[in-house]
Amino acid sequence: MTDVHNSLLIADDNEMNRDVLCKRLEKQGYMVTTVSDGQEALNLMEVEGFDLLLLDIMMPILDGYGVLERMQANPKLCTIPVIVLTAESDTSNVIRCIELGASDYLVKPFDMVALRNRIVRCLLNRRVREDVRGNLNWPGEDKPGVLVVEDDELSRQLLQKRVERAGYRVDAVSGGQAALDKLKQSDNVSYDLVLLDIMMPGMSGFEVLGQIKQTKELKNISVIMISALDDQDSIDKCLQDGAEDYITKPFNALVLRARILSCLQSKRLLDEDRDKTAG
Repeated sequence: MTDVHNSLLIADDNEMNRDVLCKRLEKQGYMVTTVSDGQEALNLMEVEGFDLLLLDIMMPILDGYGVLERMQANPKLCTIPVIVLTAESDTSNVIRCIELGASDYLVKPFDMVALRNRIVRCLLNRRVREDVRGNLNWPGEDKPGVLVVEDDELSRQLLQKRVERAGYRVDAVSGGQAALDKLKQSDNVSYDLVLLDIMMPGMSGFEVLGQIKQTKELKNISVIMISALDDQDSIDKCLQDGAEDYITKPFNALVLRARILSCLQSKRLLDEDRDKTAG
């Protein structure tokens, strides 16, 4: 997925963070430029085009919030996707970044597998049109379908309501086998995305994910894992096994919506590319 022509800008006041991240991303084939403060990032973006900005929040001179505010007010910069990299785990800070236009975020210390997935998806999503309400604009097509898989009844109901309010078709089931049966049934309306809890009795989310990605008819369905686990190994395993993303409980409605929209945008583009290749 990496394109050597993708140019990334890293804005972080910590020299070690910049250097480590730069080296790792360059090994993946990206062209990387680094700056140490927000104002320097804005000045550079005015004269050089970048495909993506990796933005630290806490910086001297001009912090990440200020950078996002100025980018949104600048027609030349407002279309550049931004992934916020922050040590702030407070949900209110994350929400503020998304409201200011950030495409995604990661809390430090983060895993490179998760960052790579975020970068690839943000770069893909630049090619997908989005209407002003933040819903997918798929003329002539049904709304995207989402399947919620969650054994806890309250969580399942809340997820279903939140996804419905975002404008998608939603079904919900309470277990892994029920999810696979729903996905495989011949008369079902197709699903574009599965919100899949990891820890469930009977068949775990890991097992369900494995079967989805190993089944020809299902492998192109996007999967977002949902977990109360604060366990990076579990998250890494999900991403390595084919999950597109993850969210942790308790989830925030705005973060959930952003994650779903991002995954569905990417799926649409990948489906179009597959159709062109097959044609």
